[in-house]
Amino acid sequence: MASPVAHTFAGFWIFLARAGQHGKRVFEPARSPYLLHLGVLVLLANLPDADFLVGLAFKANEVHRGASHSLAAAIVVSAGLSLMWQMVSGFWRSALLYFTAYSSHLLIDLCTGTSLGWTSSGSGMPLLWPWRREFSSPLILFFGVQHENLSALLRIQNAWSALYELLTCGAISAVILVLRLRYTQDR
Repeated sequence: MASPVAHTFAGFWIFLARAGQHGKRVFEPARSPYLLHLGVLVLLANLPDADFLVGLAFKANEVHRGASHSLAAAIVVSAGLSLMWQMVSGFWRSALLYFTAYSSHLLIDLCTGTSLGWTSSGSGMPLLWPWRREFSSPLILFFGVQHENLSALLRIQNAWSALYELLTCGAISAVILVLRLRYTQDR
């Protein structure tokens, strides 16, 4: 699994794409609903790892990367949230937005492993749960975080992984924001 840093950036990128569709400024006053929208998308992008917290609390690490890391869970969560609250007009448009945020987590974890590049070092996850087959990408873009127990979670390698994600995703975000600024100035 990647750290929450990469997943948070993915939620932020989806927020930027949504705001860009409507020609809105990204950073509007705090009274605007955009902070709530950003929070929901970032939460959805991190939600599949909630099973990790449950597993850590009950010392059951095998719970992690189970059903919550599947397309079925993404569909159920997206549809359920869209029934309760629609961030954009229309059930299906909201469900698609929520599905995109949730699935960003799956995509990042799919490309997470022990070494970067075309290494096929991913640990796999059950995208088509309840079928047991696990999927992973041959292209690894993020280092996996060690999370067997609390002491493994606090290892220095995990701090380096989070720093790598911060620098990589931060650079991508900077490019997106610069391009977005240029685009809005040209209009």
